[in-house]
Amino acid sequence: MLHGMTSTCPEAGARESARVAEARRHAADRQTRQVARMHEILWAVVALTAAFAFRAQPEPGLSGERLAVSLALAGCVLALGTSAWGRTPRRSVLALAVLPVLLGVFGTVLVALQADSMMEIPVSAAVGMICSRLPLRPALWLSAPLTVAVALTSAGTGSGQVSLETGLASALLCVVLGCACAAARQARLGQDRTELLLAELEDSREAAARAAAVAERTRIAQELHDVLAQSLSALAVQLEGARKLAERDQVDPRLLQLIVRGGELTREGLSDARQAVAALRGDQLPTVDQLTTLIDRCRRDLALPITLSVSGEPRTPTPEAGLALYRGAQEALTNVARYAPGSPTAVVLRYTATATTLSVSDQGAARITAPAGSWTGGGNGLRGMRERIERVGGRTQAGPTAGGWTVEMEIPA
Repeated sequence: MLHGMTSTCPEAGARESARVAEARRHAADRQTRQVARMHEILWAVVALTAAFAFRAQPEPGLSGERLAVSLALAGCVLALGTSAWGRTPRRSVLALAVLPVLLGVFGTVLVALQADSMMEIPVSAAVGMICSRLPLRPALWLSAPLTVAVALTSAGTGSGQVSLETGLASALLCVVLGCACAAARQARLGQDRTELLLAELEDSREAAARAAAVAERTRIAQELHDVLAQSLSALAVQLEGARKLAERDQVDPRLLQLIVRGGELTREGLSDARQAVAALRGDQLPTVDQLTTLIDRCRRDLALPITLSVSGEPRTPTPEAGLALYRGAQEALTNVARYAPGSPTAVVLRYTATATTLSVSDQGAARITAPAGSWTGGGNGLRGMRERIERVGGRTQAGPTAGGWTVEMEIPA
């Protein structure tokens, strides 16, 4: 009976949030359940209408008044059955009102023909259908004439006080059933609106929180740029000057090489600082897809013999997970260069059905012992790596092996 109802909620946008979509799904489920309950009631009305029609006088037949009773009864049953099967048109108020109005008209004819029957039931059902399908104003305009017509018809078939009481009872039955159906419809629509508004409010709060976070990250990015990036730029200029002085004064080649390498590392640090600022601003972040570039840079700048192997079916991780693996590999390779310089290093990226694993293993058996802080504190060693991996649901292991040191990071698929 409620198929033709259209939601009063705002039209969904092209890209609707999962929360709003869930609220709309709940609204559709409630409408479906209400329709199913009303269809069950309509089948009961079909049975009652047929039973009362065959018990009253004149009975349905093929001639005279009995033929008229048969036609009116067929009209009632057809309208009720069509509505109960859910074949109701859905596109306009007029289409939604056709079957209930026909049911009310045929029911009123049966009330006139069978004075001793209970044919007010299909008329009151028609009023209930109208009130459950249509907005309040058109429902009143359509149900009021049916209520008045059945009341007058019922009163006209009797005599004296009995006729008045019968007419009032018929009108009261229509009013009560119509009000109940209208209240049920309004309650459902009110719940739909409330859930949708709450979902949109939550979306708005999340959007405001994201905007505040972006603003804060932008502020921090600006601070980093002003302090770190500018300091590194100044350092690069100073190292370039030192290189030129060293070349002019023909200093020890090893010292010149260290100055040149220091300048390269400073430029790399400046590049990394800019990447960090871009990440805070929400720009495109490095991910495991760029491991090859990272390793090539480490081979050149850190003088590490590094091999890279990939196994399994590659897949694209989330931006956060990809960045965590990339930064973890970057930190592990930096520590290899610091505490096992020149050690052969293997980087292995494995894709399995349940996880993505990245390991960095060196063969620095004579590894210089790392200070505890570099692996456990400051956010620059293993602790910072572990925290980054754990934020995306992964885990980190690190420790000595028979031939050196291994760092392993795993993120669920």
